[in-house]
Amino acid sequence: MTTELALLGGSPVRPDPFPPWPVHGHRERELLLSVLESGNWSYDGPMETEFNRRFAELCDTAYAFCVPNGTLSLEIALRALEIGPGDEVILSALSFISPAWAIVQVGAVPVFADIRESDWCLDPESVRGLVGPATRAILPVHPFCQLADMDRLLDIAGEHSLRVLEDCAHAHGSSWRGRPAGSLGDLGSFSFQQSKPMTAGEGAVLVTSAEGLAHRIYGLRNLGRQWRPDSPLGFGGNYRITEFQAAVLLAQLDRLDEQIDRKTANIELFRDRVRAVPGVHPLAAQPQVTRQNALGVAVNIEPAEFQHVPLARLVAALAAEGVPVRPADPVIYRAPTWLSGLRERRWPVGADPARQLGLTAYCPVAERVSQRGLVIRQTAFLGSSADVDDIVAAFEKVQRFAKSL
Repeated sequence: MTTELALLGGSPVRPDPFPPWPVHGHRERELLLSVLESGNWSYDGPMETEFNRRFAELCDTAYAFCVPNGTLSLEIALRALEIGPGDEVILSALSFISPAWAIVQVGAVPVFADIRESDWCLDPESVRGLVGPATRAILPVHPFCQLADMDRLLDIAGEHSLRVLEDCAHAHGSSWRGRPAGSLGDLGSFSFQQSKPMTAGEGAVLVTSAEGLAHRIYGLRNLGRQWRPDSPLGFGGNYRITEFQAAVLLAQLDRLDEQIDRKTANIELFRDRVRAVPGVHPLAAQPQVTRQNALGVAVNIEPAEFQHVPLARLVAALAAEGVPVRPADPVIYRAPTWLSGLRERRWPVGADPARQLGLTAYCPVAERVSQRGLVIRQTAFLGSSADVDDIVAAFEKVQRFAKSL
């Protein structure tokens, strides 16, 4: 092994790229050409109808509806649940900002709960302590290679008559005690943005088994139109996808099982082999998770084992060795995009901007993880066991020469 880190001019552990993403091939081309030649390029066509049927089947729900993106799908879901001004929604403090942004968009208040360091998911005890008279819903995120503790979160929701909206943007095909992600709460939201485990570049889908919610979602996404003759008239926007997106998604769905199996095997191998590297702790597999897709592998780092090198510098060193890696998200209420955007917002009379911004929140575990955690992207686990060896070797090398950073 070279004695000089690639970041400082040495040779990288892995000069070759990992498998590319997105994955595509003949099936995508075939279905796209079929749409092109059909002349039916718009919404609610045969490709979208078939995809909705198959994705609902995957999630063991009665209904599925495609929408343009995962941020908007959360907003539509909250509107379908009739959550609005003055209502409070409890969510994880450590996440991309989309769930919090969706809550603000419907006029509600995001209430940031802490996470568990062991899985980066909502801590049910933190959630329980935040339930108040204005609380209407819990919005658990299933991050990276984990699922939130749905047993305890559903118990809390049941005790307080709260709705549950699952953010499954990373969890296509995952299951909790044999029940698919997205089917455990009132609604499940899946993203198809380019980095996600299934993708059409952009897009999303909402799943539910509640017929009343299905009626509302269809109207919200399709200008208030009726889904069925007995559907109530609504008031909505044009939040539809095209047949081209649905065609790509059908082909991507065909690839899903094999990709989950491949990633699962390589992630288990990584967890086993990286034990030899002190201070590198990939999140453990949860016994309740009976099937797990992964956007990537979240890793807790012990700074002392890496000479207290700042996280950004550590990530840069690993990336230079060829590992597709990024730092953990900042806590939402400290994220620059969150603060700069919402400080310009015009608040309703009587609203408390500091509270709506989350400036009164403090979640110590989420803060610690955001400063010490990193994520290895899913592309690193779509190849062979030799790829896993390269990832472990990169951690070993960066740790060995951390003093030079």
